[in-house]
Amino acid sequence: MNAHTISVTVVGGYLGAGKTTLVNHVLRSSDERIAVIVNDFGEISIDEDLIVAADSDKLTLANGCICCTLADGFAAALMQIRSAGTLPQRLLIEASGVADPTQIAAYGHTPGLRLDAVVVMADAEQVRRQANDRWVADTVRMQLAAADLLVVNKIDLLDDASKADDLCDWLAGLSPGATVVRASRAAVPIDVLLGPRSASDAVGAGERPAPEGAAAPGWHVVEDLFESQTVVLDTPVPMPVIEALLADLPDGVARLKGLVQAAPAASTSDTSATETADATAYLVEAVGKRTSITPHATDPTQPPPHWAISLIAHKGTLPPDWLRSQLQSGC
Repeated sequence: MNAHTISVTVVGGYLGAGKTTLVNHVLRSSDERIAVIVNDFGEISIDEDLIVAADSDKLTLANGCICCTLADGFAAALMQIRSAGTLPQRLLIEASGVADPTQIAAYGHTPGLRLDAVVVMADAEQVRRQANDRWVADTVRMQLAAADLLVVNKIDLLDDASKADDLCDWLAGLSPGATVVRASRAAVPIDVLLGPRSASDAVGAGERPAPEGAAAPGWHVVEDLFESQTVVLDTPVPMPVIEALLADLPDGVARLKGLVQAAPAASTSDTSATETADATAYLVEAVGKRTSITPHATDPTQPPPHWAISLIAHKGTLPPDWLRSQLQSGC
């Protein structure tokens, strides 16, 4: 991965689940430069106070973001984004209410792009009925199964907590690879949606990663629902330790992201395999059951990155020092 790679987030879900509300929430809450791609402007309502200019196939937004349509195909929309000036850090693609998010996610494998996550919205009041409706059940279940992050929206409309618990358990069965998050009005913490700010993000802003138990500037974690853990890494971590960490993440972990120096595990008492000179930089990420370890190009003309791994988990699901203990287990 390099500085010109654009992260891709796909937002899917059946009609009325709250996809557009989520898109507006992301545009208002994130400090990233974001390009939004939608099927047609007639199908989306970007909040008017965010729009500073508009033409037939592009909206220019006040926060430096842009919004394009798929009217002429994905390649044309991507070309328009690339020609608009400064490249976005993230591409947010809103699928139509009946689309298969997996097919949309395939765009994330286009050269210069990297699929980050498929976020699927579900209407807490309607999704169980929709998933058993003779006409739309196949579509709804297909969408749910595609999720890395499943947002159970409008959860406040259920009249008691036991119904919400039962619904989320049922949805977890339909989407076994996803992290299930409850929300009202699509107000999901931005770092749960897009991932915690990694060490590489912090370097660009002149910041160090947050200390353990604290939130870095721009993190926006909702304290009564989620909590974060951060480990600053002073030495390289053996690659088998990183692989084991990703392979055995507890269900309570919503997101993990970090920039690490990884080295092969030493096969003898000689520890030279973990020295910095022999290590390679990697971007490590997880959302739902989707995990990735991607080589990361460092710029020798810039200050050295701050090596760290951060995670966001449902509050109370992890011991306070869980992440540190996992990283130290094989070192």
